Amino acid sequence: MNDMPLVAMDGLIYNAPDSLLRMTVMDGQARVMMCRTTRMAQLAADTHLASDTAAAAMGRVLPAAAMLSSMIKEEKGSVTLTFAGEGAGGKITAVGRGDTLKITVDNPQIQLPLLEDGRQDVPGFIGTQGRLTVIKDFGTGEPYVGTSELVSGGVAEDLTKYFAVSEQTPSLLALGCLNQEGTVLSSGGILIQAMPGCTDETLDNLEMRIPFFSNISREIYDRSMEELARAWFKDMDLQILSSGPLHFACDCSREKMQAALIATGEQELRDMIDSGKDVEMVCWFCRTRRHFTPEDVRQLLKDASAKGDEHAPD
Repeated sequence: MNDMPLVAMDGLIYNAPDSLLRMTVMDGQARVMMCRTTRMAQLAADTHLASDTAAAAMGRVLPAAAMLSSMIKEEKGSVTLTFAGEGAGGKITAVGRGDTLKITVDNPQIQLPLLEDGRQDVPGFIGTQGRLTVIKDFGTGEPYVGTSELVSGGVAEDLTKYFAVSEQTPSLLALGCLNQEGTVLSSGGILIQAMPGCTDETLDNLEMRIPFFSNISREIYDRSMEELARAWFKDMDLQILSSGPLHFACDCSREKMQAALIATGEQELRDMIDSGKDVEMVCWFCRTRRHFTPEDVRQLLKDASAKGDEHAPD
């Protein structure tokens, strides 16, 4: 399967758009989310010139971020996942705003040897010691911040512990990315969470289905998510609530970078002006580079001073 030329893959589900499926089983006793994030995982790998190991890590984190983001109902809400382990790849941060995601990694070019089973060494890339932080910003008030210790660096196990520790929600989670030689063939995940009133019988029934999606990346490689869901949750009163697209895009702008420059402080800005050199700023999510001339910085300093004077007490 992996040796198939990409040109021959046009008719496969490989080319299906990234999307997220929301469902319930057993009359709402548990909610189920499943997503395909193949295209965005490839875009992330291309954006960051990522190694296969880094691409595999991002291809697991992105579907997790997509499913968590779908839980935020507020229009201006967002979720940020940060895996900060001691692995070779450094910190990984993904942000979801509605159906749009972005991701960055400290050391995207690090390549690690394959594991004995032929999989990418994602645990070695992320690390087995460190912290997972989830920030849920609902657009108003203080955001919710939850943390838990990393369990394995494999992403799914770490998030399962987070749900149990920080949100007290029994969860089954599978994430996967199938990739090689710079090409992401499949990326996606499934999340099942018990809702209030979920019976032990339903939980046992769901746990029995874990082998069905334990290799999620291969399962969604050539079958639609709807087909898989109907097969996996047969006789469990599956209800498909919605299906929507997912997008990979960065919301950075020159204006945001100007604000970041101003935040460095007056002395820093004056030092930039005195150097006589352009200032280059890089967005670590999309790798876009923007340049500011000494005159640009001088105008920023002038504008910032003017605003400060407007708010100064009489």
